[in-house]
Amino acid sequence: MNEINYDADKLVELVRDKVRLDSWHRRSFYFSFAATWITGALWLIAQGLKDPDLGPVRTPWQTVVMRTHGAVALFFLILLGTLMTHVRRGWAMKANRRSGGCMIAVSAALILTAWMLYYLTADSWREWSSAVHWAVGLLALALIAIHVRTGGIARVDQQESK
Repeated sequence: MNEINYDADKLVELVRDKVRLDSWHRRSFYFSFAATWITGALWLIAQGLKDPDLGPVRTPWQTVVMRTHGAVALFFLILLGTLMTHVRRGWAMKANRRSGGCMIAVSAALILTAWMLYYLTADSWREWSSAVHWAVGLLALALIAIHVRTGGIARVDQQESK
């Protein structure tokens, strides 16, 4: 009987260890998130500083920032796809579900509104999707900080309970 409990404990410990991302993975994800967030914020600043007489015409600075944002966002999407094991294992362990679920919802909203901005041409849809995209994008920084922080707290609690 003790042997079965030992094996189960060993399996739980293995799964728990695999929920935490390797350091290279974590750093790559944080870098791509930061680059995406910063270029999105720079876009908002450039938009705010633009001469209103230009209307929908982009300035050269906006064009550079938008292209950079798109490129780093694609890299971020690739890394987001690599988190499926992290998500599945964390969900199975009932670890950090609330903030993790929020991160999934935020990512889905950003992907959908980015698609709408790129492919929809009706001005009313573009205005709506733009507002949602930048509002959710700005909020994402706080949400990812909360997710990482609550995950760290849970890890400390688990280590202290041993």
